[in-house]
Amino acid sequence: MTPARRPATLRAPLRAGQRGAAALVVVLLLLLVVALVAGYTGRNLIFEQRTSANQYRSTQALEAAEAGIEWALTMLNAGRVDAQCQPHVDASTTDTAFRQRYLQIAADTGLVTALKYDKDADGTAEEPLRPACVFDGSDWRCSCPAAAAPALAEPAGAGPFPAFRVRFHDAPDNPAEPPYPAGVVRVEATGCTRLDTTPGQVCADATSPGDAQARVTVLAALKGALAAPPAAALSVRGELDVGASLLRAINSVHGTTGITVLTGDAALQGTPLLLASAPGTPTEASVVENDPRLSDPSLTPDRMFTGVFGAGRDTYRQQPAAVELTCSPTCSGAAVRDLVRLDPGRVVWIGGNLDLDTPEPIGTAAEPALLVVNGDLTASQAGAVVNGVVYLTGAQWGGVAATVRGAVVAESALTLAGTGPHTVEYDAATLSRLHKTHGSFVRVPGSWRDF
Repeated sequence: MTPARRPATLRAPLRAGQRGAAALVVVLLLLLVVALVAGYTGRNLIFEQRTSANQYRSTQALEAAEAGIEWALTMLNAGRVDAQCQPHVDASTTDTAFRQRYLQIAADTGLVTALKYDKDADGTAEEPLRPACVFDGSDWRCSCPAAAAPALAEPAGAGPFPAFRVRFHDAPDNPAEPPYPAGVVRVEATGCTRLDTTPGQVCADATSPGDAQARVTVLAALKGALAAPPAAALSVRGELDVGASLLRAINSVHGTTGITVLTGDAALQGTPLLLASAPGTPTEASVVENDPRLSDPSLTPDRMFTGVFGAGRDTYRQQPAAVELTCSPTCSGAAVRDLVRLDPGRVVWIGGNLDLDTPEPIGTAAEPALLVVNGDLTASQAGAVVNGVVYLTGAQWGGVAATVRGAVVAESALTLAGTGPHTVEYDAATLSRLHKTHGSFVRVPGSWRDF
């Protein structure tokens, strides 16, 4: 017997309902997959955003620290500055140069000491001096305190306002390591993404959440302005022609060779020469003529310059701590005096003749001058004094009575003219100070660290 079948009209609606349910399930599954993919993608996006923000802040702090190193080296080779680290133009200022404010360089040994200040003004707590700067959105504002913490106000606005602080170290952190040699100091710059709200704190060690900090250190060495102190009061590569002028050459420093005049050719002796040498040295024996080193035909003016200063002429002129005064044809001694006052520890490059036209000394025993005179030397003011070294490229020293306490070096033949007397007094302490404390601070290769 054949089984009964449902009518076709009854089976069709059932199949249609089954197909609709399956589609709904598939759509729901697809929506679930899309939601999972979107959630996972959003999670990655948030993670990448946070990573990018952290990397941005980290890079900003590192760049601020690197800027601090470059700024510190530049300031070490600059002149006198005020409390905001701005250069002075008034030569009568009592403010010190940046290197004098934060470093003490021994004139006899060249060893560097990083200066500190009394934090509580009671002699019980000393803190390192830390100059600092902050970027205010358009430029850097800086604080160079002489005996206090840096004073910087947080810039107004949304920022970012990165900042850095600088500290100098005169010894390794590990006592087991050898001490730094003469003229070497460690410069440490700490960069951060914003100033701290605590007064006097810049890039404090304990950073706030969301801030970044980076530290960069580098060794800096002082390239001395003099390769070695001159051996004589007056050194002349060629012939010294005293003529009718009077020359006083003095080298009475105990423990030195006592050489008053050193020439590469003949030196006129007799009435125009008044000599004073070290005790026990006959004055006539203090003049050394035809010195084999100075009379060597291969000793050109450029080679002599390099021998005196330890660098070629162009390199020496372009060093960071050189300051240039260009005059045509003659520079005033008063202008040079003011330049030396404003720039202790620096080399003064004079692009012309020099006229000692001021009764006030150029340089002092504590802050001597190193003058490279690209021309002749003249004294129009009787009693003019230079404390330091005068290097002459010209062939004449004329005018009235003037005194150089330190040494005079002439890279060619030298003729003394005028009425004089021309006095050169060898000063070992001045020469040692120029040799040990004057010159440019430069990076020591391979000493850069950011970890």
